[in-house]
Amino acid sequence: MSLAIALNPTDASLFSNRSLCWLHLGEGKKALMDAEACRMMRPDWPKACYRKGAALMLLKDYKKACNSFLDGLKLEPENIEMKNALRHS
Repeated sequence: MSLAIALNPTDASLFSNRSLCWLHLGEGKKALMDAEACRMMRPDWPKACYRKGAALMLLKDYKKACNSFLDGLKLEPENIEMKNALRHS
């Protein structure tokens, strides 16, 4: 994944996917860094908000996670996954 990002450093989906990988590995800080990069590249993408919120949950920063999920719901109010994540934050 890092090679793909090196070849295409402006592809937000690559950062989103790598953030998910870091989440599965329990690497909250790395997941957050990639999620924040993704969010900066595509501020209008709900998945970027979700990834950031998930990373913040892993880091136990529940207030910021909640805010990130709320940002995602503002972009896509009917997103069930985002609603569920917000309930658990």
